[in-house]
Amino acid sequence: MKNMPSKIRRLLNSDRDDIMEISRHIWDGHDYLLCVADKWLQDQNCHFYGVEVDGHVVAVGNLRLIEDGKTGWMEGLRVHPKHRGKGLANEITQYLVRKAKRLGVQRLRYTTANRNKASLKLAKMAGFSKMVEMAVFWHLNPEQLPSIKSYPTIEKSNPTRVYSLLRANSTIVPDGVLFYDWKASDVSLPNLEEIGKTHEFDIALRRRKLDSLSFGYPRPQPEQTWWSFTIYAADSDGFLSQLSHNLKRTSELGFKPIVCTFETRFEKELKEVPWISKEHWRTRLVLLERQMHKPVGKDGKPRTGKSGKGK
Repeated sequence: MKNMPSKIRRLLNSDRDDIMEISRHIWDGHDYLLCVADKWLQDQNCHFYGVEVDGHVVAVGNLRLIEDGKTGWMEGLRVHPKHRGKGLANEITQYLVRKAKRLGVQRLRYTTANRNKASLKLAKMAGFSKMVEMAVFWHLNPEQLPSIKSYPTIEKSNPTRVYSLLRANSTIVPDGVLFYDWKASDVSLPNLEEIGKTHEFDIALRRRKLDSLSFGYPRPQPEQTWWSFTIYAADSDGFLSQLSHNLKRTSELGFKPIVCTFETRFEKELKEVPWISKEHWRTRLVLLERQMHKPVGKDGKPRTGKSGKGK
């Protein structure tokens, strides 16, 4: 008997078992989709869709509206292993792009790993361009690092103060984009306030100017909670001090695993940390963006014409 043709539809609570079945094959069962799917199913800002084949959902993807609907954040693209290689990832990606157009979204964004060649190829086909790269590393049981005694005191802060300090020293956050837990948003007070709903901010000042910044939160995972944090710093002392501070915070909260996002220029400092080895996950996060007002051809490149309306 031949398989029934696929169809894309909005996901329902009744699809939860199929969603979980897809997710348990990702990252050896450590996929975050297991922890956020219920929220996406209920969130009015989420457009959570799936590809159905033979009565079962075999691929999923979410379009979440952020920044008052200006930005569409694409996330959670997953295909069941038995249905890969059939173009379903491209099918649902193109569907979400069309959905974003109908919703009046100005731009689309999402992140992926730099080693995920299939995802990068998919992004190019859908008209996305690479914006920024950040480094990411995980560790299941990190050791404490000594603090740098000469470094300024790290103190707790809040979104309003952080925004004021970033306006005075914008170079701390390259490209004006804040990364947190594989997500990204532009530096603005509303965005910092949104991050502040789940994250805590820590800063260090030098001559009253922002010298380093980190923000972290307890990231739920299927088996245990991780401390997920991002570091921005003017130099390596600031990076290592914030790393040490967050390791202490992890211990205080009773967590062990960590995931850290940071600028790629500090990768050399991380390599010198004694307990970092080749076995521990390291990758680079790539932010991709597509401006929705630009027509895109089949090759993924913006189309232009004399009229400005494309070919």
